[in-house]
Amino acid sequence: AHNRPAFEIGGGSVVIRSSADGHVVCLKLDRMGKEYVHHYVIELDPRPTGHMELLYVDPDEELFDCFATIEMDYGHANGADEAVEAGHAFENKDGHFIKVMDDPKTQKMFGFVEPSSGQVRIRQERKLKGVHKDWTARARIKDEIVELADLLKRFADQL
Repeated sequence: AHNRPAFEIGGGSVVIRSSADGHVVCLKLDRMGKEYVHHYVIELDPRPTGHMELLYVDPDEELFDCFATIEMDYGHANGADEAVEAGHAFENKDGHFIKVMDDPKTQKMFGFVEPSSGQVRIRQERKLKGVHKDWTARARIKDEIVELADLLKRFADQL
């Protein structure tokens, strides 16, 4: 595990983003643009205090690549008629998505993160099968499942 520029890290990777405010475990995401890939993260641990949102990452920004993928536990599903708010996960015919506030620059209100692929998609809130308000995530490193907070401890001396 080590620091690498965002453009070298594939969508769906668990990374640690560092700033003056500290270290946050994030899911690295890719959004296909017309000509190139745009890089984003969503914060997983500690969870954001406000709405979960897409955070733009400059392609050259260094992220700490944990060489891990995300292991989702969607938990209890509420009915498909339940309102989906930012931060909720849901299932539709194409799979599971997390609804997040979109980057203001895109002029869209919401983005839809597909944890399994690390892709950001649009317009997924149709034909819902169930809504998951209380989902949790952990990291998978090879055959080991690790709590997200433990990643910060494990890699503390490298951050």
